[in-house]
Amino acid sequence: MNNMHKIIVAFLATSSIALGVSTVNAEDRDHRKGDSHDGKAWHKDAKEGIAARHERLHKALKLSEAQEPAWKAFIANASPEGWEHHPDPKEFDKLTAPERMEKMLENTRKHQEFMSQRLADLKVFYAQLSPEQQKTFDAQHRGADPRRQGKKRPSH
Repeated sequence: MNNMHKIIVAFLATSSIALGVSTVNAEDRDHRKGDSHDGKAWHKDAKEGIAARHERLHKALKLSEAQEPAWKAFIANASPEGWEHHPDPKEFDKLTAPERMEKMLENTRKHQEFMSQRLADLKVFYAQLSPEQQKTFDAQHRGADPRRQGKKRPSH
């Protein structure tokens, strides 16, 4: 009977863990696919996060009055209006597999164009900074992505 008791306890413990994991996964999946996520909330949160990072960077750089126009130009082009980083999931689900792939490729091209322009803007602004400010910018920019904090950056 003692072995049977151990087997039952082990089974119940394992079942409880499995049930807990599946519940957490279902909740996470429901949150990602839920009606409350139409992309607008994500964009709002992202814009607020970007604005906060820009504000922290601006304070850390301690720009001179002569550098302020370069900063304003750099920030003005930081996030183009109308460019969707993530397509509407409901609309995306209506597409066929080839149409989704075409849409992803189109978005990749747009993103590359944006990043090329962003790099040009960055170079213009960066050239306006003193060597000390460049070090500050480098340190601040490296930690801009909170998903990477504490993680080693991949070398390319």
